[in-house]
Amino acid sequence: MRIDVLMFDGVAEVDALATYAVFAAVKRRGVEVDPRLVTADGATSVIGCYGTTIGDLELWSPETARVLAVSGGWIEEEIERGVIPQQLAAAKQVGGDGLILAGIDAGAILLGAAGLIAGRPATTHRPGYDLLKPWAEVIDARIVDDGDLVTCGSGWFAGVDLACWLLERELGVAAEVVALEQWIGRDRQGTVWRR
Repeated sequence: MRIDVLMFDGVAEVDALATYAVFAAVKRRGVEVDPRLVTADGATSVIGCYGTTIGDLELWSPETARVLAVSGGWIEEEIERGVIPQQLAAAKQVGGDGLILAGIDAGAILLGAAGLIAGRPATTHRPGYDLLKPWAEVIDARIVDDGDLVTCGSGWFAGVDLACWLLERELGVAAEVVALEQWIGRDRQGTVWRR
């Protein structure tokens, strides 16, 4: 299962890299996942919202990825520019129903701005609920699972919880997820909300 974690200038480093790390860790344990740090425009490096330069990135592949994970960060500037929302809309069109959109924290707001939520249940970073409301039915839950749209919030470890949930849901590797939780010394938090 290929997982593309979208990187862009202003991305929240912890959101993106913690999510990526979960998938990379279980890959090392033999789970058949292929996590990639990607950009929509082919840039090979970005600068995160805390000033970290992240390199060795590759072009995303919505036609072959099973999951496109979108992190938060300095999203209001990106929404105003409109470029990333347009790229996300195009990616979903290419990926179709087979592409799961995963909004990590404020990444759900970018998905909303892309027109990809359209009143569906979703969650985000709690201070961002009002920003998400024009596009989604905001649910106050750790993870909101609406099929091909899975969102999480609030906090730096929300992406870890989302990645663990997707591994369990998509691949049925609950034992590997438990082993990962034991290895990192942190159990998942909150509840998965499903319709």
